[in-house]
Amino acid sequence: MGESEDLRELPEGWAWEGLAGRELAWLGDGFLGDPLDGPLPDGFTNSTWVLHAQFFRPTDVPTEPKPDDPDSMPGFGFGAHAPDGWQRITWAETASLKAVALRGPASDDGLEIPPCFRWEALLNDRDAGHDIHPGAQRDTSVWPTEGSLGKADLEALVPVLAAHTGSNRMRGRFSPITSSLDEEAMSTFTFDLSTMLSSMLATGRQEFSPELWWPEDRAWVVWTDYDLMGTRVFGSKELIDALRAAADVETLDWHRVRLRPPSPPRPPSPLQLRIQELKARQEAAQAEANEAREDDDEQS
Repeated sequence: MGESEDLRELPEGWAWEGLAGRELAWLGDGFLGDPLDGPLPDGFTNSTWVLHAQFFRPTDVPTEPKPDDPDSMPGFGFGAHAPDGWQRITWAETASLKAVALRGPASDDGLEIPPCFRWEALLNDRDAGHDIHPGAQRDTSVWPTEGSLGKADLEALVPVLAAHTGSNRMRGRFSPITSSLDEEAMSTFTFDLSTMLSSMLATGRQEFSPELWWPEDRAWVVWTDYDLMGTRVFGSKELIDALRAAADVETLDWHRVRLRPPSPPRPPSPLQLRIQELKARQEAAQAEANEAREDDDEQS
């Protein structure tokens, strides 16, 4: 295992490297400041979204209770894997069956939100039954992983990425949101693309795929936001066309649009007002204590 006194233990074959600033500089400040709407990294001409896989349990698959182990539960992180025999259903298929758009609603700023749990094209437990798919059991669906590519996603994505780079060694960075230490968010690490999935599975822990990762020849870059159910891939036209054509990769050429004017600011809730009041009292008490301490120092 890759180890450090100050940083988390990494999967086998992964290693912490230098500070992220120098390693990320080639992507450009515009992209790093806003991978969602910012400019493409220098040298890249295309991008597409990879929608994380979702599954349901067919009627001929024996019923198994959903695991209580948080490392295996569907949802946040890499640890959500559909049980054997479960069937994948694409977001596009679900959108068609539910008669909803393959797009998201507006956020408070009026802009459409990126792929996440608020999109209606998700297979919810309540609609996993016959009304959506005649071969599905009700109350048995697995949502796409959130904040990380999942096992099925990496199984489909890695071979396509590998065919469009001359490097097996990758560099990456974890999201500051999923990092317990500031040092992790400011550091990069390396790993081999050929063993990426197996090394993550072997830890037995709730892992996260990197927020940003790319090959040493910088042929492409992959970005997964900490609370999204889709991953954006940037690269050449040849790579993006290959992803669109891959049978097990669901891509979407989504670009955020404005759906309505921004909402007016919401008034603070009673709880928020109470928190503000308590915070102001704490600050006043601290200021008074500091002033008393300074008076004591002067007198002594």
